[in-house]
Amino acid sequence: MNYWLLLATMLTHSDPWLTHSDSCRFVNNDRIAGADLSRALPEFAAIPPEAVVGYSPAPGSRRVLRYSELRRLGAQYDIAPPPDSHVCFEWKLRRITEDDVRTAIRDSLKTPEARVEVIAISQALAPEGTLTYTLDGLPASIAVDSASPITWRGYVLYGDGRKFTVWARVKVSATTTRVVATQLIPSAGAIRKDQVKVETYDDFPLRHDIARSLDEVVGRMPRRSIRPGMPVFRADLSQPFVVQRGESVAVTAIDGAARLTMDATAEASGRPGEVIPMRNPRTGRTFRAKVDGKGKAIVLAAAAGSQAGSQ
Repeated sequence: MNYWLLLATMLTHSDPWLTHSDSCRFVNNDRIAGADLSRALPEFAAIPPEAVVGYSPAPGSRRVLRYSELRRLGAQYDIAPPPDSHVCFEWKLRRITEDDVRTAIRDSLKTPEARVEVIAISQALAPEGTLTYTLDGLPASIAVDSASPITWRGYVLYGDGRKFTVWARVKVSATTTRVVATQLIPSAGAIRKDQVKVETYDDFPLRHDIARSLDEVVGRMPRRSIRPGMPVFRADLSQPFVVQRGESVAVTAIDGAARLTMDATAEASGRPGEVIPMRNPRTGRTFRAKVDGKGKAIVLAAAAGSQAGSQ
């Protein structure tokens, strides 16, 4: 045999028992069952359909049952396979198409109208199954615009829950909304409704850093000034103060089941959950309490005792 022909034959067939005319049977689960074997070799019709013959190969590989294995297996059921018989099994493979990628990504986004531009796809043949691109397959940071390509890792779900890894390089966009400033918004004071508006534009549909509705923005405190026409980012917003410096606050002291409420003066502004200094107007002494709502705060007796001991 010509050397190059021999080499080509070795590369084409993973097992010397198979010739070019041999065809493998397709498997569709993790184990080769008696039913699979009997379809390949009618002599094994008496084998129980659910009997486990062996493990299925990895996608792209073949599992060959040679005569010696068939003879040992047949002896358990008084079956004599034909001399020198053998059979092979493999997964049915196919190439993933751009339409497959678009459909799977739209399903993952739950946005049928999303526009998906496919730039590249993993070229490995994949087993027959369900193509899935989950949000876990996205880069850690997805604060990208619709013009920026991303590599989205997914998988084909096949067999009994097995996953075959794939990837796609794509650009994804959809029509969505964002909140933009209509005038200069200073960093002091809560944002008013007349300072912002909602506009429609195209963007990456999973981008979470931009505020999408007025409810997310109006009444919040900007951490920095926002120029007119600029989008409002969620990270630049904070809860408004519910306690203002200098105002009277109803402070509830808690000691087990006992509760005592008194009025105190806030020495600093605070948001819910923040601990700020308070001053007792009768004694002039200061203490720290946790803001518990509009004009309210709480202090635990144990914490109050600790504060007193440190003064």
